[in-house]
Amino acid sequence: MNAIPYGQAATVAQADPRPPGFWTRFAWFAPAVAVLLAVTLYPTAVVLWLSVHRTRLYDVVEGVGLANYVSVITSPAFLELSLNSLLYVFGALAVVLPVGLACALALQNIARGAAYVRTLLLLPWTLSMGVVGCFWLWLLNPSYGPMSYLMRSLGMEPGLMLGDPSLALILVILVTAWWSFPYVMVMMSASLQSIPAELYEAIDIDGGGLRARLRHAVWPHIAPTLGSTALALGILYLTLITLILVLTGGGPLGSTATWSFEVFSSAFRSVDLSPSSVISVVVLAVNLFLGYLYTRLTGRVSG
Repeated sequence: MNAIPYGQAATVAQADPRPPGFWTRFAWFAPAVAVLLAVTLYPTAVVLWLSVHRTRLYDVVEGVGLANYVSVITSPAFLELSLNSLLYVFGALAVVLPVGLACALALQNIARGAAYVRTLLLLPWTLSMGVVGCFWLWLLNPSYGPMSYLMRSLGMEPGLMLGDPSLALILVILVTAWWSFPYVMVMMSASLQSIPAELYEAIDIDGGGLRARLRHAVWPHIAPTLGSTALALGILYLTLITLILVLTGGGPLGSTATWSFEVFSSAFRSVDLSPSSVISVVVLAVNLFLGYLYTRLTGRVSG
């Protein structure tokens, strides 16, 4: 038998034009498909099934169709949850986006020590939400917290703060913005660094100042990234539970309860799981819509 030289055998193997067969492709994708079915599609199907039935814990009692949706969505409690959820998401975005962008612009203009300042500003994002919640519980404690001491020093009465129904949601929004603004700062810094220096030089040659730089160089480059960052954070805020659980537990009087927090709490205290399943489907639908917008926007940015 004549042996095939090594280099010739490699040439023959590389020139094989046959595509991989069905079972080869199945073997490659089967583990990923199995994980997707187990942790995403199957739980989603169970929630959809529970949302159109009346249950006793995890036992299905009877099918009720869309009656659960009508009962939950038309209730005053769902209206209050929706208002809290929208205020929480848009309130946090209204704080975190300008603060993160301002920090990124400031870091661009720091000649020395920018790495140290960036590391310090990133610190909140590196902490777990449980630690952040405990830290702010201590800061805002009405008896011995530093914020209460500072307010008394200025002649103001701090009150209960997190125990005040008119103030609790605002404080939860501010704490959430404090924890998540470094994410916006990082995304904006990356976007700002992608602006070519020649563009700044051309604006300077034309006599444009800071305003012209922001309008014709900075804003066109960062606007798509700012939009995609806002959508990503909106999806995160809609499903965020830990900070609310640690800071207020949804109180006082339900003033800080959102859709996701209600799903979490009612799943443990209610005998009938169908109302929380309905709210889960609402959160899923909103997040799918935001995810669709995020995909379109990031696809447009990447070309």
